[in-house]
Amino acid sequence: MGRIIVLLLVVLHAIPVKGQENNLSRIISVDYKEQSLGSILEDLRKHQSLQLTYSSGQLNLKERLTLKMEKQPAKKVLEALCRLATLEYSVVGKQIILKPRKESEPDGKSGLNTPYQTIRGLVSDKISGVPLPGATVIVQSSGPATGVNTGEDGVFHLKSIPVGRHELTISLLGYETIRLPNVLLTSGKELYLYIELPELVSSLGAVTVNGNNTRRPLNEMAGVSARSFSVEETGRYAASVFDPARMVMNFAGITSSDDGSNEVIIRGNSPKGVQWRLEGIEIMNPNHFGEEGGSGGGISMISSGMLGTSDFLTGAFPAEYGNALSGIFDLRFRTGNTAKREYAIMAGALGTEASAEGPFRTCGKASYLVNYRYSTLSLLDKAGISPFGENGVPDYQDLAYNLNFPTAKAGTFSLFGIGGISSQNMIAVRDRKEWEEFADKFDRSFRYYSGSSGIKHLWLLNDRIYLKNIISWSGSRITDRSDTLNEEFNPGVYGRDAYVNTSLRYSAMINYKGNARNTIRAGMVSSRLGFNLNSLTYKKDIGRLSDFLVARGDAWNHQFYTQWKHEWPDRISMNAGIHLNYFTLSKTWSAEPRVGLSWWIKPGQRLSFGAGLHSRLEPLAYYYGRNEQADGSVIFSNSALSPTKAVHLVLGYEKLFKGDLRFRTEAYYQHLYKVPVSGDPAFNFSVLNVPDAYFIYSRNYHTLVNKGTGRNKGLDLSLEKSFSRQYYFLLTASLFDSRFRALPGTEFNTAFNSRYTTNLVAGKEWGTGPSGKNLLGLNARIMTHGGMRYSPVDLAASRAADDQVIDESRVNEMQVSPYFRADISFSYRVNRPGLTHAFFIDVQNVINRKNELTVFYNVDKNNIETIYQAGLIPSVYYRIEF
Repeated sequence: MGRIIVLLLVVLHAIPVKGQENNLSRIISVDYKEQSLGSILEDLRKHQSLQLTYSSGQLNLKERLTLKMEKQPAKKVLEALCRLATLEYSVVGKQIILKPRKESEPDGKSGLNTPYQTIRGLVSDKISGVPLPGATVIVQSSGPATGVNTGEDGVFHLKSIPVGRHELTISLLGYETIRLPNVLLTSGKELYLYIELPELVSSLGAVTVNGNNTRRPLNEMAGVSARSFSVEETGRYAASVFDPARMVMNFAGITSSDDGSNEVIIRGNSPKGVQWRLEGIEIMNPNHFGEEGGSGGGISMISSGMLGTSDFLTGAFPAEYGNALSGIFDLRFRTGNTAKREYAIMAGALGTEASAEGPFRTCGKASYLVNYRYSTLSLLDKAGISPFGENGVPDYQDLAYNLNFPTAKAGTFSLFGIGGISSQNMIAVRDRKEWEEFADKFDRSFRYYSGSSGIKHLWLLNDRIYLKNIISWSGSRITDRSDTLNEEFNPGVYGRDAYVNTSLRYSAMINYKGNARNTIRAGMVSSRLGFNLNSLTYKKDIGRLSDFLVARGDAWNHQFYTQWKHEWPDRISMNAGIHLNYFTLSKTWSAEPRVGLSWWIKPGQRLSFGAGLHSRLEPLAYYYGRNEQADGSVIFSNSALSPTKAVHLVLGYEKLFKGDLRFRTEAYYQHLYKVPVSGDPAFNFSVLNVPDAYFIYSRNYHTLVNKGTGRNKGLDLSLEKSFSRQYYFLLTASLFDSRFRALPGTEFNTAFNSRYTTNLVAGKEWGTGPSGKNLLGLNARIMTHGGMRYSPVDLAASRAADDQVIDESRVNEMQVSPYFRADISFSYRVNRPGLTHAFFIDVQNVINRKNELTVFYNVDKNNIETIYQAGLIPSVYYRIEF
């Protein structure tokens, strides 16, 4: 009898459960837009007959959510709501019990360890920077679409989103709708998005912009020869190795001069014409093993984990940019997570690094983001394991940080910075039998220090005006000590170099948005440039040590700019402005007008035009270099050199196709003038041919005068398929011609006139593992360009002078063999609840082709030789995020 009673109780208890399950199976439709969780639950209870039970103290019933689902089982609607509000439910009797769920915990309903993660972000007006409340942010994945609306502060939270690739749509009445396809969400780190919506000007109604397809620059004033790039691209593109400089080598018009350096040649210009900016202000060269006056180095100091989406400009810059001739890296740090603390560790061939981010206090708005890296090869060397043996191990470390402090009424303050130290010691073999050349008996110690730090204040006065003020300090120090050994291995001083450059800058900018059609921006940048340059080096033609540089002092460079952007309703926009520059060392003014036009001739097709005058200060070593002669006289450089100037003209066409495909072409012409050249007509030297300041050591170095010219012209083409449907590709081709004239007036090729470059980078991604949440990626690149230029060596004259002598009537007439390289990389991301593992294998030059670098006269062998570049270079990385 007891068993029968128990059985009856079980049956009676099961009857309401079955009834409730039938309710969850019913097909329903819901449409909640920015409604509180409490009102949504009340609606489901009253109109959908779902018996919901919960504790009001545990649930955030005031949280506003957006959820739209049509003709779906009630169970699916409830699951979507739970993911959105970070809840879980269970059915007990007639009741559906709701309670909070920890993020990234196993999905108890499916029985699978499906990781979830949060997408956070800020939606603001692209021009004014004002946060936009009420914007709808919808995420679409393999399941139903869910969304939220931004709050009064423009912030949104999308909780409990399954990891993987997603498409986000951001919309607001009166603004263009932005679509972000294939946004990568991993389980180890929350995703933060800073989204800027352009206000609608056209009367044609709603406009949807594919964020990946257009690659619009973040700076709305930049309408030509500019594009944005994401941090993911720096890790995805083969051979980019998380370096923004190596990544942009995939873009049209960009080539590299040396596999061992990340210097970029833009449209035939010298790499020293590139400017690096961080958080809106110019900084020193942020690359390890940099050279005096150069813009690149062996390894970037900036970890990709610090970067947010940034801009790269290649010509006809807006008026706010000064002191750049060929290109600008306008980098932005991302802000740290304000909701939770997160960490990442990565170890690989280029360094072992750790990063941390999070709020300074729980529920606070201030955040920190810090990254530190140390050379992996140096760590291995210290452990007794080194592929370099006992000589020449590159040693470097760097630190980067971004501290963000929003206030209620006084705007947002941030403290940002990067700093790095790199060194390499090369010790000669103490065996005379091993000495084949003069360089073999050298002991050399090289050190490079670079750092930049700043305080930025961004203040939104109202919905039309914001102010931005930055105070920054930036500096670099290069020391190079070299000794030669005699027969008894005793060292003798050969060179003692120390280059110290500093800059203290103040930048102020005001941005006024009159209405959707008119924006005015004006500002100033004042820079105090300090320098202490010393070089004592053995001079072969006089047979003794000589001072090549002895200079100490400071100079000021003042920049002022104003620009106006106007948009017409028929899809035409104009940006016009002027940049003024005054350099106290040479007491020279420069007035640089700029203009840009953009016309969407029809949806998906755009014509653009840009023109402007630009200038760039030369490395200060060129202002103070000395060339001591055998008779004791000294030839000095010209400390009154004015900046090099260039006129840029760019005409572009862009076509957007379906399927995230874009075609873009730009024709350009650059006229350079007031270029420093040798004051001696016998030598055709121009600063347009050198990537740094080291030509001061040439036996032909002479007083420099601003009487040279140059010209670059060419055509860039690109066909880009943005990452969608799990694959992407970028095909680029460029044809160009780069020439210069020195004092005699004869036109020659520049050293960077390789004439053409082509590039193909492509990749594919597959979902693997349970529910396809792990990602396997394969990426490849093929790059080729014409060889670098060099001047014919006069062999007889070189042997007589015991030094290289070129034929000055045939400067840069010769060319090394065409460059060709193929690279491949693999990636594998493993997503676990609260944890992401990532493995990367990158192989540069997979066919091990030894490309020619240059040709020179070998003094020790009295012969002409060719220098070859590196062969196959494999790299392996492992990253963990938690």
